[in-house]
Amino acid sequence: MKIFALILTALALALAPAQAADKKPFVLYGTLLETLPVDLADGAQWMMDKGDTFPVVMFKEQQTKVVLQLAGTSFILDAKHVKVFEQKELTAEALASYRRNVQTYIDTRSDQWKKRATGKQ
Repeated sequence: MKIFALILTALALALAPAQAADKKPFVLYGTLLETLPVDLADGAQWMMDKGDTFPVVMFKEQQTKVVLQLAGTSFILDAKHVKVFEQKELTAEALASYRRNVQTYIDTRSDQWKKRATGKQ
């Protein structure tokens, strides 16, 4: 029985690198089709502009909702408000849109943390 377990373990280890090398990441992005208010997972409320682009984290509720990522947080929208596309279709403008939103988010959160730390809320 021990020999059988060792053989299975060796076989699994031998095949694991081959399977991992064949996998390719499947990355989706979503562009907003209209300007919408969103509630971020960290509790912040933002107004996202039409054309803003974000990485897709997952779909929920039988793909009727999409979870989009903004830096270290996320937000959920009805899928009808988002055009989803593959990474290979990502344009420089869409990537620049995401980077601007991330920078604004980081700057805003940083300012909030600084105010809390100094007691100047």
